[in-house]
Amino acid sequence: MDWSPESLYNKAKVFAGRAQDESVESALFAFWMSLTLEMLARAALAHIHPALLADPREQDNIQYAFGIIPKGMPRSIQAKTVFARCSVFVPGFTDDMARHCLIMADRRNSELHSGAAAFEGIDNSKWLPSTYEVLGVLLAHAHRDFDDFLGKDHAGIAGKMLEDRRETIKKEVQEKIAAANKYFTSLSPESRAELSEKASPAVAVWVRANALRRACTCPACRLPAGMSGETVGRSPARINEGDVTIRREVRVLPNVLMCPSCRLELRGYQEMNEAGLGTIYATVEEEDPIAFFGIIPEEHVDIDSLLRSYAEDQYGYNNE
Repeated sequence: MDWSPESLYNKAKVFAGRAQDESVESALFAFWMSLTLEMLARAALAHIHPALLADPREQDNIQYAFGIIPKGMPRSIQAKTVFARCSVFVPGFTDDMARHCLIMADRRNSELHSGAAAFEGIDNSKWLPSTYEVLGVLLAHAHRDFDDFLGKDHAGIAGKMLEDRRETIKKEVQEKIAAANKYFTSLSPESRAELSEKASPAVAVWVRANALRRACTCPACRLPAGMSGETVGRSPARINEGDVTIRREVRVLPNVLMCPSCRLELRGYQEMNEAGLGTIYATVEEEDPIAFFGIIPEEHVDIDSLLRSYAEDQYGYNNE
């Protein structure tokens, strides 16, 4: 068992090479690329520290990650956990990317452990651009590039596909913004004035319903809109002694915009970024100290005595 980032990277490179030896339209090409995704994701975690690959249910697994040889075979985490951890620890690795990797892994498992031909008949345009996008993020994290990983010829194909993907997203976002702007400007002045008046209160209500949401300016109609995203990190918890609450900064990668006035909707970080709204932002998360520290009040407070005291104070009740 070897969890070193170099060995995992080299194995991912071998899998990618095997994929390139197959027809790009074949099931085997998709199969080897699914293995490539997982192995490179494992290499990315190991690049931070091999302990991120250890199955935490057994102490020996974590000790192995620190160089202590266990009695049995060390066990690593499942693919699902690998991708979930990448979304936390690898910059730019979004929840959407984790979902894509998990779909590929599920197909691979179905291919290996059932009678289904899980990769047959799937148009590679449905999965290959997203796969190259994930590989690009993982390679950047490990300070590598497509030239080293795929070779210059295949790296050129990956680069062109990603460039086309960015251009497609850019065009789609421009069309969405233009259509929303056209709809808004087609309204009567009275309707626009009414929407303008209602926009801020409507967005404020929407934002208050979720800590990851915030208000922004709609790129189509320039009125208040709401945006949300996915958590990509948290600061250390800080205790506010004034009101005895625990607060920490939550860093959010934007991936949704909704405008109540012009009906513009953007989905996914790439669309938000093309609209000029891709900056990571921060919100504040509050938590009850009792829940944060796992305190069980009954172990520290005599509930019966507390209730009697409350009854005496409120109603003058005395059970003597």
